[in-house]
Amino acid sequence: MIAAIHQPNFFPWLGYFRKIARADVFVFLDAVQFPRTSRGTWVNRVQMLIGSHPRWITCPIKRPGGLQSISEIPIDDTNPWRRKFLKTLEMNYKRSTHFQNTMTWVEPLVLFPSRSLAEYNMRSIREIASHLGLECRFVLQSQLSVLKADGATGSERLAEICKQLSADTYLAGDGADEYEDMSAYELIGVRMIKSGFRQQTYPQVGSRQFVPGLSVLDALFNIGLHETKMLLGGREL
Repeated sequence: MIAAIHQPNFFPWLGYFRKIARADVFVFLDAVQFPRTSRGTWVNRVQMLIGSHPRWITCPIKRPGGLQSISEIPIDDTNPWRRKFLKTLEMNYKRSTHFQNTMTWVEPLVLFPSRSLAEYNMRSIREIASHLGLECRFVLQSQLSVLKADGATGSERLAEICKQLSADTYLAGDGADEYEDMSAYELIGVRMIKSGFRQQTYPQVGSRQFVPGLSVLDALFNIGLHETKMLLGGREL
């Protein structure tokens, strides 16, 4: 069984869904610390083509202070950011081939009234995966009894998650060599493989030169569900 593990990101890019496409089970890391940064993180922002350039779309959050897990981060609804988000999508993608069909089911995801950032993100990811026809079981880290020993590395915690799920394969990102400790997986008999995602180009309304790394919404608006799924590749190992 193949397990993929990642924070619940905000309308994430195609590489994120590549992991979902290849995994049997996908674990949302909702109980890890929210990154301490004033500029935002992939958990609450993503890039899209705005005015023909890649620009950040951000979900505003509240940071009361101190260390907080992703599951504890509330969305800041003091301004109508959801409606502004929809307006931005319409202004910049309305000429794309699949805009109208895609917006019929994306709009409810944007307007989802949850005050929890984790819940909001996980719902959109599940729904997008479902529309893409990706067969994968989703699990929350907070529902597992994960390793909490002081001094444990991130790789040891991820390996423990794999062990609890009886997964024999861990699907890591393509940059895993820089941050993963392979010995943590080898010790419990789990092999680590890389996602193997290679960004392919596709027509983008508003850009003469292809811009990679944008939200999955960019592909869905421009080429639709079927072609977006084709970009993710199959489940071959």
